[in-house]
Amino acid sequence: MVLLVAYASLYPFEGWRWPAGADWATGWQLPWPQWRDRADEWLNLLGYVPVGLVVTVALLRSGLSPWLALVLGMALPAVLSYSMELLQMLLPRRVPSLKDWVGNTVGAAAGAVMACALHHWGWLQRLRTMRDRWFAGESAGALVLLCLWPVALLAPSTLPFGLGQCWDEIQTLFLWVLGQLPLSAWGLEVDVDPMALAINHKPPSTPAQILAMALGALSPLALCCTAMSPGLRRLVPMLTMAALALVSLTLSTALNFGPGHALSWLTAGAMLACLLCIPLALPFVWLPRRWCAALALLVLAVAVVLGAQMPMGAYHALNLQAWEQGRFIRFHGLALWVAWLWPYLAMGWLMKRLASP
Repeated sequence: MVLLVAYASLYPFEGWRWPAGADWATGWQLPWPQWRDRADEWLNLLGYVPVGLVVTVALLRSGLSPWLALVLGMALPAVLSYSMELLQMLLPRRVPSLKDWVGNTVGAAAGAVMACALHHWGWLQRLRTMRDRWFAGESAGALVLLCLWPVALLAPSTLPFGLGQCWDEIQTLFLWVLGQLPLSAWGLEVDVDPMALAINHKPPSTPAQILAMALGALSPLALCCTAMSPGLRRLVPMLTMAALALVSLTLSTALNFGPGHALSWLTAGAMLACLLCIPLALPFVWLPRRWCAALALLVLAVAVVLGAQMPMGAYHALNLQAWEQGRFIRFHGLALWVAWLWPYLAMGWLMKRLASP
């Protein structure tokens, strides 16, 4: 949560400098802006509601009294917000604001009050009991990954449900690092032009693309079954994840191409992949958890490999540039990072699960 707040507050993390005319005596004072942006005000308020909620719930579960948890649940996010606003003074593209700090503090206070109210009415204990009833032990990592999967689908991809396609960015980073080295002084001549390493490969066949989409849609369902005991109750979260996937892909397409094209992602191939996912997912309902983990790991690996063979089209490149520059969602491509990392984080959790007794 702290990393998420820091990312949203300090992006793009470049141009650090001490502001001209500022001194240590007055540098801690935040200015009150003269302009007014209602959307930004609501964003600052609502963005810190989950921060106050999560911090207070964690303090309550640690055994603190409700009043002390309430005070700390308000104070700790307020200190975090104040620190972020002070650091924004060092970034030329960010503007520190006392109004933003007030909005963050009010939002955190609302989240803390909400957490204490849920604790007082017994809802926190009911939610914990429900989680223990539905999910097996050591399933917190899987639950976090399942919550992040719809967020990952918001980012543009070469194929629907195609996550983990960050190899072009890794190649660009590698070439940039290689270009900073004094290779000529070492007697080495290496062409660091990105086009030199570009591979002109043909896209996979249509059946392979359909299989990649089907496996991409199957991966969170298999991960969900890994965190639950076998039985028909697995169908409930699986159907929930399927509904969230449809909503996320539709919203992502609407953001990229306009509301009139919101369902353009549902091509004949994507529809066939969704239908293929049904018979592939049904055996997971009754398989043991360890079998589900092993098969989920295989599904994720094959889906990533097939998706990596898709070339980047012109429209996809433009969409990636728009998301990286923070045109959508106001989190400056945060969904794009989740889309890149989600399969590898899921595979890491599954390997840890398989390695445990």
